[in-house]
Amino acid sequence: MDIGIISSRYAKALLSYATERGDAAEVYRAMAVLSKSYLQVPALRDVLNDPVLPDDKKLAVLITASGETNSDSIKRFYQLVLRNHRISYIQFIANSLIQAYRKQEGVTYSHLVTSTTLDDHTIQRLKDIVKAQTKSKVEFELEQDPSLIGGFILEYDTYRFDGSVRGQLQRIKKQLVQAKE
Repeated sequence: MDIGIISSRYAKALLSYATERGDAAEVYRAMAVLSKSYLQVPALRDVLNDPVLPDDKKLAVLITASGETNSDSIKRFYQLVLRNHRISYIQFIANSLIQAYRKQEGVTYSHLVTSTTLDDHTIQRLKDIVKAQTKSKVEFELEQDPSLIGGFILEYDTYRFDGSVRGQLQRIKKQLVQAKE
């Protein structure tokens, strides 16, 4: 069976179960943390796929990698995944659940990269702009990158607005190269 099919089926089942139990938002947060843990700790995959490590230890690792969630839904789900030997799919399941939850709840994910820390008022104004454009709830992730020199990069849906000084310098450089040719 295809990884995508398996992952989306498990994700849909978990989301449905968690929604019925009233803890879908907590399950979503746990899966978002787990997804980030996979990106930040590449060895996580190796630990969870280790055939020698007992399932109770893998469960403890999953719960820790999910941000120490107290959700009974997520713990029971992890036990099911371990029992069915689907642990190798857990990262894909997490990503599928994140997408399904956002669709179900009408949430648009937005990523804002700035060169410096922004005040709350400016962040709220940018959230309002995205909310007005998408006509949905907005989940905002902030990141600082001093290499932007100044300005910001805002991404949501399929849109990307680069208002950074670094981006402007790159565009000018490209124009100079094209003009030279």
